[in-house]
Amino acid sequence: MLKTLGFLAVLASAKADYNILSFGDSQGDTGPTYAVIQDVLDQNNVAAKVVNAAVGGTLSCGWAAESDAIVIAGRSAFPVSGPDLVWLTVGGNDLAGDAKYHACLKLSKTDSAARRCLDAANSRLIECTKTLLDGLWKGFPDAKVGMYNYEVPCVEDYCLEESANFLGGDYCLSQSSPIGCMVDLLSYWQTIYVDALEVMYGKEKFTGMNMLGVAQQASGVPGASQGNPSRDAGSKCEWMTSCVHPTYGTKTADAIGEVLWMDWLRNVTNI
Repeated sequence: MLKTLGFLAVLASAKADYNILSFGDSQGDTGPTYAVIQDVLDQNNVAAKVVNAAVGGTLSCGWAAESDAIVIAGRSAFPVSGPDLVWLTVGGNDLAGDAKYHACLKLSKTDSAARRCLDAANSRLIECTKTLLDGLWKGFPDAKVGMYNYEVPCVEDYCLEESANFLGGDYCLSQSSPIGCMVDLLSYWQTIYVDALEVMYGKEKFTGMNMLGVAQQASGVPGASQGNPSRDAGSKCEWMTSCVHPTYGTKTADAIGEVLWMDWLRNVTNI
């Protein structure tokens, strides 16, 4: 009897563990990296294993060529039971590589015209992201997804143009305040992409986080806070890798990890 109880206790303990998959682009493998999730879970005594399947430079629409791409990655990472949670990070490279979007921005003369360019690009992108999510839940119907829509990058020197490749393009670079222009478009993109996905699927399955302002606040930018980015400055360049990635082990990445915990992970790990 004691042996049976001991065996059941082991089973109960095993069920308390969480399998977490990081999937998508360079936010997962370059910065802040999947490791910030492992760190905050360890700090909060949540037994979990985080496995990275994110690959820098990849597109949502590239992954979506196989609708079960996340399922394939999840089965590879966790062959027995698959992932309980998925950190999804896709979309930035789709905008950077969207020739129609950048051509549209180049012709734009007003903020409203630039937003219409973003609307069109996002409509192409979001269908790919929905394909990935639908494929995930077909294979793992109980998996819960967390996603945020990037953060304000370093915008000094060559990083200004590099960052504009992802959002704002030639339109923002031509403005008196390129940084403010990019921040405004980032804020708008948040509403039509990640926020919209949460409305479509429901917070029980999909948690959309607003990370705008978090890396800025960690960088000491006056007035910046989560969901309230500053239009006047970017994140600290010394704490960003390749302009747009919060460097693991710095305050910018640590701040991202804390929001992932507060806004998502603690709510889906029964803590």
